[in-house]
Amino acid sequence: MKNKFVNILIYVSIAFLFIYLYKLDYFAFQDVTFNLTPLLISICLLWAGYVISSLSWWNSLKIHNVHITIKSAIISHGLAIFAKYIPGKIWVILGRASKVADETSDSVSELSFISLKEQLVYLLVGIIISILPVYLVYGLSLIFLVVLLSGIGLGLVIFNKAMHKLLLWMLNKLMKKSPELPLITIRNGFKLSIYHVFLWASWTLGFYFFALSIEDSFSLNLAFVFPISVVYGVLAIFMPGGIGIREGIITAYFVMSGIELELATTISVLSRLWFVLGEVFIFLLAFVLNVRK
Repeated sequence: MKNKFVNILIYVSIAFLFIYLYKLDYFAFQDVTFNLTPLLISICLLWAGYVISSLSWWNSLKIHNVHITIKSAIISHGLAIFAKYIPGKIWVILGRASKVADETSDSVSELSFISLKEQLVYLLVGIIISILPVYLVYGLSLIFLVVLLSGIGLGLVIFNKAMHKLLLWMLNKLMKKSPELPLITIRNGFKLSIYHVFLWASWTLGFYFFALSIEDSFSLNLAFVFPISVVYGVLAIFMPGGIGIREGIITAYFVMSGIELELATTISVLSRLWFVLGEVFIFLLAFVLNVRK
């Protein structure tokens, strides 16, 4: 039954991905010229980041005494990767948990809780590594304060019991339902963050080379908008996969940094297709490994 659920989730998520990309006209950019060398480097770094993200999922399960192979971690993580485009924001978490539940004695709810914990730390690390670069670009500006306060707020919600309870109370009043959000110890947070540091470093550097393949004077400092855009895209509950949110943040950030609007828009929009290429890679890798299992 669980296997059937995962298979249905795969088909539905792929359909939603292409519907959203088509509706938002992501296939309209045909006249952009790429520098091949930095583009290939960016794709390699992007793919490496997705492999590391699977290792992070494997590490999170291991920390919670759920023992599966790295191969199984790649399969469960990769097959559910497109589920982020289904409205609701829970399907990646639930999808990979369901796949792991097929081969362990653990319940889907317990595995989903582990999955959510890993996702929260992933978001926090993405914010943290961006704080200093944003300060170097903008100084003590509004955008720096927003990023800094986002990091502090997310950290308090994840690690501080009082703030955690306050958020749950507010969400309960707002949504008439108390969501399951895990409280994580700082010690566990450090354990969970090990792979995320390398993951964000790989993706940020990959984004830099991708932008460099379009504009050869692109600055490395500006690449740190990518983790910020992904984090806020994930936190944007009503926009599946962060579509629109992520691109808007990247475009605004670039324009405020002095990049022309047309170039900023081109890089931000095409970066979505670049990122989808990484999702396709980890999905196909997971699919092939699952067939050969």
